[in-house]
Amino acid sequence: MKRIRPALVLGACLIAMATLPSYAQNRLVMVTEAWAPFRINDGSAISGFSGIDIDIISILERELGIKIEIQRHPWARALEMLRNGQADFCTGAAYTAERAQFMEYVPTSYFVVQPVFYALKGQAGSVKSYGDLKGKIIGQSIDSFYFEPYNSDTSLKKLDLPTEKQVLLMLSLGRIDLGIGTEPNISYDVSISGYRSQLVRVDWIPVAHTDLFFAFSKKSSGVSLIPRVDAVLKRMLADGTIEKIANKYR
Repeated sequence: MKRIRPALVLGACLIAMATLPSYAQNRLVMVTEAWAPFRINDGSAISGFSGIDIDIISILERELGIKIEIQRHPWARALEMLRNGQADFCTGAAYTAERAQFMEYVPTSYFVVQPVFYALKGQAGSVKSYGDLKGKIIGQSIDSFYFEPYNSDTSLKKLDLPTEKQVLLMLSLGRIDLGIGTEPNISYDVSISGYRSQLVRVDWIPVAHTDLFFAFSKKSSGVSLIPRVDAVLKRMLADGTIEKIANKYR
C-alpha cells in the first residue's frame, strides 16, 4: 500500500478550504445597489450604506453569528453574480418567475412597498379615488412602472421627469398637480429634501403593492440558512422591530 505524504494531504486540504462557499467560512456576500431608504449612500458607514436593510442585516449578523460583507454593484450585475454563485444573497428583491430559477427566496416578505400620490398641502383631499386623477398633471419618474391601470392609462396627463426628487421639486413649485412615487422611498425623499411643510400624501392610496424579500443564490451554501433567516424576520415583524427601523427613515 502506497504511503500518502503528509505534505500532499495538507496541500489538498488547503485547496479544498479555498474553494468552499463563503458560508462555510462564516461569511456571506450580499450584493446590492443604493435604493433609499433601504440602502442609502453613506460615506461614513463601513459598508458605504446605511438604511433599513443595513439595520436588519446588522441584527441578522448577531442572531446568526456570521459576518456579512456588503458589495455594491449595479442591480443587473448583482443579479448576474447571484445567478453564477459569485455572491450569496440580496435584499429588497421582488418575486419574479425568472429570478426564481436561480434564486431561493426567504418565504417571509420583510417589507411591502406601494405606489402613492403626493400633492401640495390643502389639495390632498381632492383625490379620493382613481377617477379623481383625471384632468390633473401627474409627475412621474421616467421608465418607472407603478400599478395598473395607471401604467397603461393614456387618458391621464403624465409628465416624465428624471427622478422622483425632480417630481417633488416640480410639485413644490406648483408646476404639476400630483406626484407619484413608491412608499416609503418617496416619503424619505420628501423628508430629506425639506418638503414636509409643503407636500402631503393624498387621501386615496392604490391597493397595488409589491412584497420585498431576501433571496439567496441557489449556488450558495447559504441557502441552508433560509429557515433561520425566515425565523428572525418573522420575529422582527411580530415584535415591531422592522417597523421601528423603518420609522427612523421616514
